[in-house]
Amino acid sequence: MLRHYALNDEAGRLWTTARGALTRLRTWDIFSRFLPGGGRVADVGGGPGTHASHLAGLGYEVTLVDPVPKHIEQASAAADHGAGFACLLGDARRLPLPDASFDVVLLMGPLYHLADAADRQVALREAYRVLRPGGRLLAEVISRYAWIIDATAQGLLGQEGVWDTFDLNLRTGHSNTPDRPDEVFWAYFHRVEEVGPEVERAGFSNERLLAVEGFAGSVGNLAELLREPEQLMRVIRLTEGEPSMLGISAHLMAVASKPGPPR
Repeated sequence: MLRHYALNDEAGRLWTTARGALTRLRTWDIFSRFLPGGGRVADVGGGPGTHASHLAGLGYEVTLVDPVPKHIEQASAAADHGAGFACLLGDARRLPLPDASFDVVLLMGPLYHLADAADRQVALREAYRVLRPGGRLLAEVISRYAWIIDATAQGLLGQEGVWDTFDLNLRTGHSNTPDRPDEVFWAYFHRVEEVGPEVERAGFSNERLLAVEGFAGSVGNLAELLREPEQLMRVIRLTEGEPSMLGISAHLMAVASKPGPPR
C-alpha cells in the first residue's frame, strides 16, 4: 500500500479524470444525505484530505487519520490553505483517538486496503470504539467486479497475466498474492452480500448499502454528463440501492450506526 501511494498521485485522483470526479461528487452527495448536520468527524484513511477539506468547509470538526506520511503532509497543507482540520499519522487498527468522541467515522480506504478479514474487523471495532452512541459510520469498499470492468474499459484483456488476476480476484477477492506485492493494486474486493454482515459483526446496525458510482461509471459519455452534475447525481440515486445493480459499481458505501441514543 505504501509503495502504491508513493508511485501514484492520490491527491489528484478525484479531480483529474471523469471517473475520479464522479467518485468524489457521488461521495459528497452521499455525505449530504446521510451525515448529521454537524459534529465531529473522524476521516480514517483520509488520504491527502479531499473529503476532510470538503466537510471542514461545511462546518464539521474533522480529524483526519492516515498511515501514509506523504498524505499527512498533503492534508496538512490543504488544512492550512482552507477550512482547518486536524491531521494525525495513524493506523485504522489502532486509532489515536479517544473512546466515544466522534459523531461520524468515515472509512474511505481501510476496508479494501486491509486485505485480511481479521484486520478489517479490528478496524471496524476501532471505528465503533471512537463513535458516540447513535453515531454514524460510512464505510467504503471496492466491488468484487471492479477490476474486470476497469481492465475491460482500459483495453487490457490481451495483457499477459490479466486473466490470471481475474481468476484470483473472483475466487478470493484479492487483487494480488504475497509473492508479487508490487505488481498490482493491493486490496480486497468485496462481494455485495459480504458487506452488511462484516459491518454487523463489529457491533454496528447496518442500515443500507449504496452504489457510489453505480452504472454511471461505465457509460461512455461520462465527461459530457458531468457538465451538469446535479442531473447525473439525481439519476444515479434512482438505482443506488437496487440489489441487482450494486455489483456494477466500482465502490460501494455501507451506511451504519452505533446502537444507542445520540448524546
